[in-house]
Amino acid sequence: MKILVFGGSFDPVHQGHVALFKKALKAVSPDVAHIVPAYHSPFKAKSPTPFKLRMQMLKKAFAGLGKNIIFDDYELKRGGKTYTCQLIEYLQKRYKKPEIYLLVGTDCLNDVHNWKNPEIIFNNAVVVAGKRKGYDENPAAFKHIFLPGFFPKLSSSRVRAHILASGEIPNTVPAAVRPLIEQHQLYGLSIHAWLKSHLKTNRYIHSKSVAELAAVLSDIYNVNVESAVKCGILHDAGKSMSGEQLIRFCKEHKIKAPFFESICAQEPSLLHSYVSRWLARNVFNVKDKDILNAIAEHTLGSLRMSTLSKILFVADISSKDRKYKDAFVIRNMALQDLDRALLYAANRKLLFTIDSQKWLCPLGTRLWNHLVENAR
Repeated sequence: MKILVFGGSFDPVHQGHVALFKKALKAVSPDVAHIVPAYHSPFKAKSPTPFKLRMQMLKKAFAGLGKNIIFDDYELKRGGKTYTCQLIEYLQKRYKKPEIYLLVGTDCLNDVHNWKNPEIIFNNAVVVAGKRKGYDENPAAFKHIFLPGFFPKLSSSRVRAHILASGEIPNTVPAAVRPLIEQHQLYGLSIHAWLKSHLKTNRYIHSKSVAELAAVLSDIYNVNVESAVKCGILHDAGKSMSGEQLIRFCKEHKIKAPFFESICAQEPSLLHSYVSRWLARNVFNVKDKDILNAIAEHTLGSLRMSTLSKILFVADISSKDRKYKDAFVIRNMALQDLDRALLYAANRKLLFTIDSQKWLCPLGTRLWNHLVENAR
């Protein structure tokens, strides 16, 4: 009896999953196919999207592909992390002498030998893989077959990043799945609803533009794209408040900011970075310290900026909605050399402040001196 098994987080399921599964059904002609969403993938943090909701999306996406498909909640029943070797053993107990075909993407194929107890997989299953264009075929030392043709470079993390950055669900998500994402405000749609109701239209558009550029730069400088996008979309969450409101909010919530008294007296709008960090943590439940620090540092910077902080600092001043002439210069510079773009961006910020005859925060001048010293 041929068993095709397709596991993954499916968070969310996308057109790449559907295309891969369709090809596998045709190539393997299984007697039964198990689609097994992960309860907690061994290689990822536990998904914040409830298991039952991901299962609903899967059923919508794969509807009509055949009556021999089982949407298996095996991992939900087990709880915790489930390894592929355990899934293989489960199927062996469920069926008498099954021929198991394990469906994976190209990236997984190259990593199967690092999975837990890989010999159980190699001895009891055939790995079925889809290829992407440009893939350098790896002559794996275990039973495997490649599906005909090529598959798009598409991932659930990219889909999530797209929705979080733009507030729109891309066409890479099956049409039948979209209503569920909208209904439950998944993958950042709830953030966009909040921003739309709290920010002016131009500020909301700016936030999306910054998130978009941060995503591009994250690819170049090897930073998690979802972290970069989250920084971009939330960095100005506190921007709707007036100076007086920012001061009052900081005192009420005991928000610490460097040179607080001077900022309150001279330029309270600078507090929005620290208020935005508070909102990210307490309203939107962001726990990642790198993201929170980047949001706090996006206006004045710091002497110990992470790559993520540098990306947000540069993206904020050079996003495509910025109309001044140097925005294009900084943006293109950032595509080649992030540190050089950071130095140029810090220079522009200082000149803007001086030209506007505004107070220079010591933190901004410290950043400038630090960058100049390290550029020599």
